[in-house]
Amino acid sequence: MEQKLQAQIEQLDRIKDTFFQLQRAFIQNQIKEFPYSLTPTKYAVLKMLFQKQRSMVVDISKTMGMTSGATTTLLNQLEEDQLIQRTRDEKDRRVVWVVLSEAGESLISAIIEKRNGFWAEMLSTLTKEEQDEYIRLLKKIEAGIKAKV
Repeated sequence: MEQKLQAQIEQLDRIKDTFFQLQRAFIQNQIKEFPYSLTPTKYAVLKMLFQKQRSMVVDISKTMGMTSGATTTLLNQLEEDQLIQRTRDEKDRRVVWVVLSEAGESLISAIIEKRNGFWAEMLSTLTKEEQDEYIRLLKKIEAGIKAKV
């Protein structure tokens, strides 16, 4: 591998590590602010439900890469905290839908609002054109990764 490319990869790896550390710290700070025993996995499920409006248990398992047993345990905990509700499909009683409760929606909305502020601050070091270019390049990298998977 040529030396310049190796140096760029090292730089990219350091930047990635910085982003992940900031993101992890941000999520952990958000989790501490609320009276729920949130974990990053619970946050990810709540965020997914916020975006999709509702989801079947099996889809949550697949998306999160969890076993059905682990998913059930996680959903039981979220239901105990009254952050989600599970309902059976009226047409097919075997299907269980998971939706955010009012408290769950309020919680994830507050966290997402803070997340948006966090990313806006991170992007504020770039001009509008640089922000657009940065997003364009990340999307291109993402598409390349997805094409190989």
